[in-house]
Amino acid sequence: MLGYCPKYGRRGILKKDKGAEQEAPKSEKLSASTKLAFGFGDVYGGGAIQIVNFFYLIFLTDYIGLRPAYAGIIFFIARGWDAIADPLMGVITDRTRTRFGRRRPYFLAATVLVFVSFVLLWLPINLSAEWMRFLYALLSYLFYCTVITMTLVPYWGLGSELTMDYNERTSLMLYRMVFSLSTAVAAAVLPMMIVKAFPNPGTGYLVMAISFGLFFSLPWPFIFFKCKERPELLKPPEPWSFRKLFIDPLKIRTTRMLIGLYVAAYVAVDLLSVIFVYFMTYYLGRGDANFVLGTALIVQVFTMPLYALLARKLGKRSSYLISLVIWSFFMVFIWFITPDLPSWVMYVVAAGIGCGMAGAVFLPWAMFPDVADVGEFVFGERRDGTFSSYMTFARQATTAIATTLVSFALDLAGYVKPLVVTVDGVIQRINQVQPEGVITTIRVMLSFSPLIFLALGIYLAVRYPLSEKVQQRLRGYLSYMRGEAKTANLNAQELQDLHKKLVGSEISR
Repeated sequence: MLGYCPKYGRRGILKKDKGAEQEAPKSEKLSASTKLAFGFGDVYGGGAIQIVNFFYLIFLTDYIGLRPAYAGIIFFIARGWDAIADPLMGVITDRTRTRFGRRRPYFLAATVLVFVSFVLLWLPINLSAEWMRFLYALLSYLFYCTVITMTLVPYWGLGSELTMDYNERTSLMLYRMVFSLSTAVAAAVLPMMIVKAFPNPGTGYLVMAISFGLFFSLPWPFIFFKCKERPELLKPPEPWSFRKLFIDPLKIRTTRMLIGLYVAAYVAVDLLSVIFVYFMTYYLGRGDANFVLGTALIVQVFTMPLYALLARKLGKRSSYLISLVIWSFFMVFIWFITPDLPSWVMYVVAAGIGCGMAGAVFLPWAMFPDVADVGEFVFGERRDGTFSSYMTFARQATTAIATTLVSFALDLAGYVKPLVVTVDGVIQRINQVQPEGVITTIRVMLSFSPLIFLALGIYLAVRYPLSEKVQQRLRGYLSYMRGEAKTANLNAQELQDLHKKLVGSEISR
């Protein structure tokens, strides 16, 4: 299927015009203030998700007192809800039409809901029955996931619509990811420092949740007023069709491959994040897990601009490959780290992992706007919200996959929960010595399970079809479809070849 052609008002293939290449729009530069305002929004995506990845499972098992398997069930149920909510939110935001645009109205609602949902997640409940604690944790986590969806689906969709330029999009995503990772550093280091600053950990968790919840709610008024939507993308939506809105986008080869690249990288990230605190606490017997994680994240922040430069010179796909190879190399060393090694060895390995991880988490988002262009090429309208919903679901699914795998593995291995005692009226939790099977499970999962997904990412990246040269040709034709260029830049055969390369099928006439 070929996208709608504004000039002729029909679907069709036109002959190539010699002057078409010169008629494609030039680079669309964004102001630094627009990039800063947009990037500020991902302090929520980067910070909240990171805190949940690092500390929520151990909060449920060691503070709330849930069995690891019950915690795994919570994440499993939540992903079932996300499978419905994320695509639905993508369709809703794509079809929203207000004087403020398709995306921006949801940012105002986020200002309040982001704060409330994050605080409820960390309330220090003290219910006697485990099923009641399970039910509260499940409902609060579902509410948190719903707010994440309502906020990040339109936010990530907006990012691909602010500019159509290949390299300017990379720059915009760099701003976003620098904010995201800078907040992730704070999310790795500060939460446990806040919790440990109070005699009662429950008070510490509540103060931590209120502090970060307020911070995560700050960006949305700025984005609402500063990031204006493109009026040419606000044409009336096509008639409702479940198949066209939910199923057809997944038939696009480039979409499936990008989701695969994204999932491969982020499952590896989340596996490392979830199990690492257990590794440091129960195997190495150290209490500096947050500082080691912070080291990896700080290196990510400073390395990420290098990957942006690499993407300009070598392309996004090649830069992604380089990052995964570096990350895999340093992951191998985790198995050889033992409690008797100097403490600095763990920091060196963490820095190397952070160097590789920087490109792996950044470049799929730099690729995302280009894949959304493929959607416009196929459907004749911008469905960035729908594509964003797939990415949102994939991001939350990676957290669930990692957390569920870790929680069930620990439960099957015989994980022993901390002993709960009351000292001077303050409830304390004393870590117990873990069986050898639990220690081995922790080491194996941390050392080798991320490598499986990194290998998958390398395989998919080698086959990824959307290079800068291909995207320039696509962008030129999209300008014709929108009526911005007078003539098509591709002839009939070139158009067929491009469609087959990006979509995986020939154009249906």
